[in-house]
Amino acid sequence: MYAALLDAGVGIIVQYGLVALLVVFALEGALVGKVIPTRALFVAVALAMGSDAVGLLTVAVVAVLGATLGQLALFGVVRYGGLPADVLPGAVEPDGDGRLAGWFDRWGLTAVAVTNLLPVTRGSLTVPVALTDADPLRFSASSLLGTSLYAGGLVAVAVGLDVAVGLL
Repeated sequence: MYAALLDAGVGIIVQYGLVALLVVFALEGALVGKVIPTRALFVAVALAMGSDAVGLLTVAVVAVLGATLGQLALFGVVRYGGLPADVLPGAVEPDGDGRLAGWFDRWGLTAVAVTNLLPVTRGSLTVPVALTDADPLRFSASSLLGTSLYAGGLVAVAVGLDVAVGLL
């Protein structure tokens, strides 16, 4: 019985996993889907797609593209949408000490790449950076770099699980 459920689950992930991964990472990038377990979905799709380099690279590229597009969309809405800053996620920090803006002030767009590399802080600088005069293209490149390194780490987790447990 469990084998049939597992086969059905893998079949669904193989058929719809890349589309779901793109959407979920775009939502996470736009800070809308921060509660979605993106890391678990990434690893599941990577394992279902197979442990060959092409499958893993495809999963990583889709996730990076989704997250970068989501962050760029949020950046554009903040920069050009005319929304008041106090209604946007990350614009006004709960503790009020301006730590996120301080990171950007101190390290510039490098801080965007570093925060995108870390699971908890991913995308947290999108709104503060959009409120500055930072170049959208350079912001996208920083986001892409950090998210690519993050995806590489998730690929390593998937490969490690495959080797340790022999899922494939």
